[in-house]
Amino acid sequence: MRGERGFLSEAGQNGKVTQDKELGPSSEVPHNPITPTGDRNIWEALFPLIAFIVVNRLFGLLWAIVVATVWSLKITFQRYRQGYPIGRFLPIVTIGIIARGVVGIITDSEAVYFGIGIGIKASVGFALIISVFLKKNLLVKYAPLILGLKKSITSQEVYVKAMNHISVFIAFAQFSSSAFDIWLFNNASVDGYLIIRFFVNWPFTTLVILGSFFYLNRRLSQIQDFPGLATIMEERLAKDDPGQERK
Repeated sequence: MRGERGFLSEAGQNGKVTQDKELGPSSEVPHNPITPTGDRNIWEALFPLIAFIVVNRLFGLLWAIVVATVWSLKITFQRYRQGYPIGRFLPIVTIGIIARGVVGIITDSEAVYFGIGIGIKASVGFALIISVFLKKNLLVKYAPLILGLKKSITSQEVYVKAMNHISVFIAFAQFSSSAFDIWLFNNASVDGYLIIRFFVNWPFTTLVILGSFFYLNRRLSQIQDFPGLATIMEERLAKDDPGQERK
């Protein structure tokens, strides 16, 4: 355990944190694999976890961050070419990944590098809540791109209300996950933080997604002739096969 490693105190004083000599500095690892379960997606999730720990032990934080950045960029562009709805967000995601990697390398600080990820997660929660209060709910606008919902459904008031509730639910899930990450960062070893966070966030994220899916399906069932979200998504996947790469 690393009780002497205060998340905010040491980062604020010198930009670095105390490192365990026997473990070395840590690196980031994707911890929200929310894509559909499958061998390929499991490998995409597990590879960085294993690679980061190995590279971190052998070569240190700098090279672990390089691996993290390169892998994240690879997966991002790969999913874009396969047709996943990342399109207009690609430049933002790319800049964010690169910026985080550069800052992590420059500061050579676990607290800064991990803290950026935790901050982004919490910021997503705040953005969702603010968008609800401003009546410009991000999920109302972009969920149809993923779920394949038609205008006849998204124009219904019950859809907007359901997505508002889901946005707030997801926001508090983000806050809870961020708080857990901070606590774990301050109380676990490097490897323990990476592994525990991964295997806690995966089922937690899955439950949040499934809960949101079933809630939305139940609320939309109030719409006459609503076929169900599963049927709509099957039809969407049949028309737009993500396996076909973009030219």
